Amino acid sequence: MKSEYKIPFPKDIKFKIAKPTGDYAHENYSEIRYAIDFVVPIDTPVLAIKGGRVISLKDDSNEWGIGSCFFDKVNFVVVDHKDNTYSEYLHLGKGKVKVKKGDEVKVGDLLGYTGLSGCMDGPHLHLNLLKRKNGKFISIPIKFQ
Repeated sequence: MKSEYKIPFPKDIKFKIAKPTGDYAHENYSEIRYAIDFVVPIDTPVLAIKGGRVISLKDDSNEWGIGSCFFDKVNFVVVDHKDNTYSEYLHLGKGKVKVKKGDEVKVGDLLGYTGLSGCMDGPHLHLNLLKRKNGKFISIPIKFQ
């Protein structure tokens, strides 16, 4: 079966995958269990992994660091894929989100650019795919084309 999801960057972007440990290990939390942290430079273009509608975003913070006090400082975009799945793109730059709430996006459309915001120790994109189950959101694995 062919996957529906594309890597969230232009083809020429090189990245590494980070695996948080300790208190911030993704596997500690059902809502981010399968999230992927792509280590990329600041101002890396972030593209939609699948089409849908932008349902939530924030891009007014330049505060970042380690600790729960930074959780609400993260800049992000959330896309509803209209199939009970939602993608979250976190740690975008202040003023770097290029979509508006309600915008329809296609796979590969520019959502914004990475930056420093929220709970993080360095530049990366935190990408999470969620599914609503019994009224709660749970993280699900992403298989890329």
